[in-house]
Amino acid sequence: MSANVRTPTISDNDRLGMTLFLATVLHGIVILGVTFSMSQPAESNTSPALDIILLQTQNPEKPDEAKYLAQVSQQGGGETEQPSRPRDIFTAPSLAQNPGIAMQTATQQRSSRRQAEQVELLHQQQADVSVETVTDLKEPTDEVLSNSENTSRDNQTARLAQELSDRIELEAEKPRTKYLNSSTLEFVPARYMREWIDRVERIGNLNYPDQARRNRLSGTLILDVVINASGELVKTDLRRSSGHQLLDDAARRIVELAAPYPPFPSKLKKEADVIHITRSWEFMSNNQLRTN
Repeated sequence: MSANVRTPTISDNDRLGMTLFLATVLHGIVILGVTFSMSQPAESNTSPALDIILLQTQNPEKPDEAKYLAQVSQQGGGETEQPSRPRDIFTAPSLAQNPGIAMQTATQQRSSRRQAEQVELLHQQQADVSVETVTDLKEPTDEVLSNSENTSRDNQTARLAQELSDRIELEAEKPRTKYLNSSTLEFVPARYMREWIDRVERIGNLNYPDQARRNRLSGTLILDVVINASGELVKTDLRRSSGHQLLDDAARRIVELAAPYPPFPSKLKKEADVIHITRSWEFMSNNQLRTN
């Protein structure tokens, strides 16, 4: 006797339920199994940029410790005590050499005038008899007025930029200055000043002014001489006159004849970029020069 086997029946609801169950399990695996992480930034192939400053002045000597890169060497030359980035003062000459908004506007105006002259020539019937001119002037359009306002605004912006940049400091570190006079006791500065005195006295006595010798002129003046680290004469300032223009001019001439002077010793160069030597110059009655 064989038993009757019942085949289970699977309905559409059973298939739908199983499909939803499998879909839920699959999505759960995907959602919980997939993770995200931040990748390392790719190395840039762009070369690092260089900040190069354009200067209008230069010094013959190179600074020991340069703070910036430029097309020429410069040792100080500004007004600030702390080092900062030099920038060019934006003045009218700079505007003329580097055309900006104002220059472009002027160029456009000249071009418009030339076009108007050409149009006027085209309207001539006989150049040596008469020229037909336009008498019916039209009111300017909104576009023309708008362009005029923009031009005026651009010009005001250019002038404002010039005014704002007028007092921009050169922002280069102020040169280190040392003052030498008869009270200087440091060995290195005093030795340099002693050698300078011997030099100007020797040159001065060899080039004693003939007119002062003939007129038997004598007098004492005080002169301030400024020298940079390479030994070049920067300037001379007369602090007190001798009472004779001839002697004052002779002292300046002697300083110029004795230049250039020896460069600063290494120790003095570490202390100063320029020095002021202030001494009294005595033109004596025996036609001799002496500095005190």
